[in-house]
Amino acid sequence: MPISIKHLLRSALLLLQATVALGCAKPPHPAQLVPGTSVTLAPPSGFSPASTFTGFMSEDGRASILVAELPAHASEAVATLFVDEQTARRQFATRGVLVKHLESLDVEGRAVPVAIGTQNAHGQTFNKWIALFPGSPTVMITVQAPTDHAMKHKSAMMTLTSVKVSPPASLEERVSALPFTVTPEPPFRIVDTLAGASAVLTAGELDTDPEGRQPLLIVASQLSLPFGSDDLADVSDQLIAGTREIQHGTVVSRHDVMFAGIAGHRVSGHMPDGGTFHHYLALWPGQRFVRLAAILPAGSSHDVQDAVTAVAASIRFRE
Repeated sequence: MPISIKHLLRSALLLLQATVALGCAKPPHPAQLVPGTSVTLAPPSGFSPASTFTGFMSEDGRASILVAELPAHASEAVATLFVDEQTARRQFATRGVLVKHLESLDVEGRAVPVAIGTQNAHGQTFNKWIALFPGSPTVMITVQAPTDHAMKHKSAMMTLTSVKVSPPASLEERVSALPFTVTPEPPFRIVDTLAGASAVLTAGELDTDPEGRQPLLIVASQLSLPFGSDDLADVSDQLIAGTREIQHGTVVSRHDVMFAGIAGHRVSGHMPDGGTFHHYLALWPGQRFVRLAAILPAGSSHDVQDAVTAVAASIRFRE
C-alpha cells in the first residue's frame, strides 16, 4: 500500500510573505549534524541533541527543535501548507497550531517559508516556528518553546537560517536515529523512514507497492498524546479512526498485550477488501507513545501473521 500524499501531509502536520532580513548575524554555536539525518544546524545556547526524538532539547527540557525528513516527492504536497496565511491557518489548525503569520527566510539563496504561531499543550502556550526546506530530502523543522521561555523570535529564526541540508542519510543511519528500535522478522524488511519518527516495513519484491498487494507495517512514535484521554483502548480507537489505511476496517477482537516492553493494547479486524489489520499501541511514561499498524492482504500466510507478532515483540523505546 503506497504512502499517500494525505499521509505525508498528516506526518508533516504531526511535527507539527514577508521577508525577514537577518543580515550576517552568527548563531551562538557551531553547526552540528542532527544524528541520522542529512541536516546540520546551529542550535541556540543551552541546547543539546535529544535522546527521545530527532533534534535538540534545551537544558531545562521546555524548548525543542524537531527535525523531520520526508521523501523528495513530498516537497510539492507539503509546500501547499505554506501557500498563503489563510491556507496555513486552516491546515495547521487541524493539529491545534494557531498560525499568526508567514515569513520567508533567505537560506543559501533560496526562500524558506516559516509559519509562526502558537499552540496550547500540557497547560502551557508554546510559540512555534515551522519551516519547510524543499528538495531531496524535504525537511520540516519545528522550533517550539513556552511563551515565557528565553527562546524568542530572533533566536529561533537565526537557528533556522543556519540550516544546511546535505545528500540524504543512508537508510541504516535514519533507522538508527529513530526514537525506538525495531527488528524486522522475515519476510519483512525496513524500506523507509518518515519524519524521523516512523519506520515502514514490507514483505515482497517491491519497495513501493502502489496497488497494496504486499503486507505493510508502519511503526510510528509521537512525543505527546494527541487526545485528551490516556486510556489505551480509547486512544487506540481514535488513532485507528484517523489512519486512512485502516479506518474503514471492522474490529473483530481486542486484547491487552505486552508491547514495546510495557502494557499495551492490540486491536485486530477485517478490511473491506478481505484483508486484515492489527493495531498495537503502548503509552510510554511521559506522554510518549508508539504504535504498529499492520495491513495484510487477503490470503496472507500464517508465517506473515507470525512475523507481525515477532516484529511487534521487538519494539522498544530508546532510553
